[in-house]
Amino acid sequence: MSSVTQVSSYAKYLGLVRNLTNGQNRVDTLSEQLTTGKKSTDLNAYGAETQKLLALRAELTQREAYVQNINTASPRVKATDTVLNSLEKLATDWQSSNLMPFQPGPASVTSAFNSNPDALKLSVNPDKSTFTQNARYTVTSVPSKEGVNGSFDVTVTDGLGGKTTRTINLKTVPPSDGGGYNFKMSGGPGDGAVLNLNFDQLTAASSSSFTVSWPQANDMRDRVEGALRDIQQLLNEQFGDRYLFAGSRYGTEPVGDLLAQPQSTRVTLNGSMVNPEDYFEVTIDGKPFGYQVQDTDPKTVTFVANTLNSLIQSANPKLPIIAAASNGVISLISEDPSQKFDVKARVQNSMNVDNSITTPTTDQKTLSTGVHQFDSFTLTGDKVDIGDTYEINIAVGDPDDPFNRKYYADHPNEPEDLPVYQQYTVRYTVTEKDYNNGVTNVSEVAAKLRTELGNTSPVPPVSPHNNPDDPLAPMDGPTIWLKSNNPMDPNHPSRVQQFTTSVRAVNGQIDNTISVATLPSQADALTDVPYVDPPDLPFYDSEYMSNRKNGKAWEKAAVTIDDGQTLTYGVTSDDRAFQKLVAAFRMAHVAASNPGKYEEYITKSRELMAQAKDEVRSVHSKVASDLATLEEKKTAHTSASATVVERIAGIEGIDETEVAARLRTSMNALEAAYTVAGQRQKLSLLNYIA
Repeated sequence: MSSVTQVSSYAKYLGLVRNLTNGQNRVDTLSEQLTTGKKSTDLNAYGAETQKLLALRAELTQREAYVQNINTASPRVKATDTVLNSLEKLATDWQSSNLMPFQPGPASVTSAFNSNPDALKLSVNPDKSTFTQNARYTVTSVPSKEGVNGSFDVTVTDGLGGKTTRTINLKTVPPSDGGGYNFKMSGGPGDGAVLNLNFDQLTAASSSSFTVSWPQANDMRDRVEGALRDIQQLLNEQFGDRYLFAGSRYGTEPVGDLLAQPQSTRVTLNGSMVNPEDYFEVTIDGKPFGYQVQDTDPKTVTFVANTLNSLIQSANPKLPIIAAASNGVISLISEDPSQKFDVKARVQNSMNVDNSITTPTTDQKTLSTGVHQFDSFTLTGDKVDIGDTYEINIAVGDPDDPFNRKYYADHPNEPEDLPVYQQYTVRYTVTEKDYNNGVTNVSEVAAKLRTELGNTSPVPPVSPHNNPDDPLAPMDGPTIWLKSNNPMDPNHPSRVQQFTTSVRAVNGQIDNTISVATLPSQADALTDVPYVDPPDLPFYDSEYMSNRKNGKAWEKAAVTIDDGQTLTYGVTSDDRAFQKLVAAFRMAHVAASNPGKYEEYITKSRELMAQAKDEVRSVHSKVASDLATLEEKKTAHTSASATVVERIAGIEGIDETEVAARLRTSMNALEAAYTVAGQRQKLSLLNYIA
């Protein structure tokens, strides 16, 4: 019996252990359900609904992935939408006349600076002239190579590559083209511009200069450049780890300089003539190219410009520029539009010789009845320069009493047969041809003046003579004697001087100058703006020089937003709308830089601006539509996910109140079982076996 009792007690012990274990398992299961809100984390617990649960979970995961895709794309699309708002507003605002006026406004012309007013003094008639923006006009006169003595070749340069020359002699009255003299520019951005100049003095070689600007056009050009910088910044907008408008080149800033074009700089040698020992120098990026004019060289700026151009072209190492020379203008163009270079130039003119003439004197012993009057003066100095002018003025009579009426009133007993007041001018200019033929000193000039005196029309009442105190002396040298053609008139004993003489020497100052100017930007053709299509890149793309074609620049981002539905979104910087917008602003920039063609360019700019605004608006509409689609799909997925979650909860979910009650009951039962076990803590397996 004892063995049976022992076995029975041991069986009760094992049953108690099982009850405790089962109770603990029930508590653990109910606790897990209450914590997770699910009936079980083990799919086997759901039986027949397992497949349905798996399908619902897969659908929920897919919809959450779509929402995540949309959440990633939406901020980029919103940022693109914001940029397009700014671009569209920019195009709209610039159609106003305040920002883009229909006219360039009045030109501002500085007063002409005449370096030697006795030789060359001019003024500008702005009402009869057309100018070039920001030009510095230089007017240089040199003795004409082909015209008669007293004619001058007048050269006008604008410092931008434009140049023109015409021969003028102020004795020709009036000028052939009406009031003033017209100079039509040739070459450079000012080609065709006409300057109307008035010459108050043109008697020797000299120069004059003045500048022209359009304040209103300059202001507009500055605004255009600011707008293009804004466009460049907007198209280079970065969001997160990528550039919004770079296509699939996520890490590449897409837009470079919107005004990019090869730098075109003009070095203009102002004038037409140079002197021996003049030194000209052009410095490009710190490398100097210089040449000093030799006695045997042609005395033209064209020769000097061609020589300097040859030195530039033969530079070692070769400069990355294209150099050419024509008509005294050196053109320098960069081979790479992104490359800029610095140009400086200077001229060191040779020394000028300043000559003069002594004040004329009258031999007093000749001032008596029956004797010829003698006046004399001396040309001082040694050498002379090309362009020096010497002038003799011989006056007969009294300029204050031109018809001698006062004289006759004061001398009623004398006959009224005196000649009326008249002035005779004899002028000679040292020309290049004469200089090369030996007229290099004042004695030779004096000989020329004697010759000119004999050729003057009307003929003065005097003639050149040798020294009356030395009848055997030759009629040469720097001193000129003038003898009256007739002796003193005995009928007018009170009139003791037949003529008066005045002289002057106007030193020619051919102080050559050299100007450097970078030409303003030039627009695309007015009739055919060269838009590019994939895979070509527009000129302003940052990879244009290294990679003219790149399909990645045109690739837009894509996102899967639903089963079988992929949305391509975003805009690339090469979009046709942006190309047109950039072209419109570049055209406005050219208009402001070329007021002579302002209306032509500004009209085209306005036309392009209107088209660009419409095209940007169209692009903007697509972006706004994409944004709406993303929001709509996100809302749909969120709503559908909520339904799926609800259906999953219907399968996996618990009644928390019921589970809590069951957990409380199970915990009470488990506690009671442990109490019973505690009362039997002395019972052991060894006792039963013993």
